[in-house]
Amino acid sequence: MTRQGLRMTMEGFSYRGPNRGVHALEKWRTDEEDLFLVTHMGFLEIDPEQWYLEIGGLVDRPIRLRLADIQAMPQREYMSFHECAGSPLAPQEPKRRVGNVVWKGVPLKEVLVLAGIAKEATYVWTSGLEWGEYAGLQNEIFQKDLPIHKAMADEVLLALEINGKPLSPDRGGPVRLVVPGWYGTNSVKWIGSIIAADCRAPGPYTTRFYNDTTPTGTKPVWAVVPESVIVGPDPAVSLQSGTATRIWGWAWGDEPIASAEVSVDGGSRWHAASVGPRQDRSWQQFEYFWTPTRGQHVLKCRCTNVQGEIQPLTPARNTVHDITVTVVDA
Repeated sequence: MTRQGLRMTMEGFSYRGPNRGVHALEKWRTDEEDLFLVTHMGFLEIDPEQWYLEIGGLVDRPIRLRLADIQAMPQREYMSFHECAGSPLAPQEPKRRVGNVVWKGVPLKEVLVLAGIAKEATYVWTSGLEWGEYAGLQNEIFQKDLPIHKAMADEVLLALEINGKPLSPDRGGPVRLVVPGWYGTNSVKWIGSIIAADCRAPGPYTTRFYNDTTPTGTKPVWAVVPESVIVGPDPAVSLQSGTATRIWGWAWGDEPIASAEVSVDGGSRWHAASVGPRQDRSWQQFEYFWTPTRGQHVLKCRCTNVQGEIQPLTPARNTVHDITVTVVDA
């Protein structure tokens, strides 16, 4: 790499997450140790004194900002779920890597305004500084893109903090992009450059990977579709028959969740669950009370957003979540 102050601390694809999976996600705001960590090419450590962000392309004033410049700009906090899109090599396989955290940083639009983004610009390309191998590709830039309307949205941040603490190197610090409501692949860690352009970014992470097939063609993996998970009960713990049991979990998506349902018989019948409010783009809690009988039961949950989109039963990254619980005599 041509930049100074960069060091790969771990090479290759990596994933870390809570041992109990979604059943560890018991808090409204996810503790950082329970928030997944995933990277394509490895983890990067950057000397904050040598980090800088370049903004160019279709702008009136190409600029270079140091960390102190970013820190001196007006900042805001924003609560949002944060979800991994899963493997681009198996896009229909649900991974359930998610959490709900508070980010703090400078709105991306403030930097774009500072550079004087041209009216011809329709996309903003954002690139990370990491390097390495992924899926047979060597040292391809991890470059993503945002339509200009999303890049200029108030909630899209050049984040400096998570849950009130400075971003660690593994979280993408000292500065990373955060795109609330969109899958985590769009929230570029270790950001180093921003380019305003009149077309989509041409790299493999926007062309070869992270595009879903639809009946009318392909679409980018951008906005998060409705999804929900059962946090409790934990299937590792037996339930008692005849005892009222709370089935609860989290539901989320780019659009607010309007309703949630629970099935206690493997999907034959569905029951309306209560759904709590959301803050900014946080997840929303749902719950349903059930008095079980002895034996094994398959519990499922699904949710629907305000646009009428519902979690599918067919294979998809947001397919309906289910667990099997065992009920014993009290």
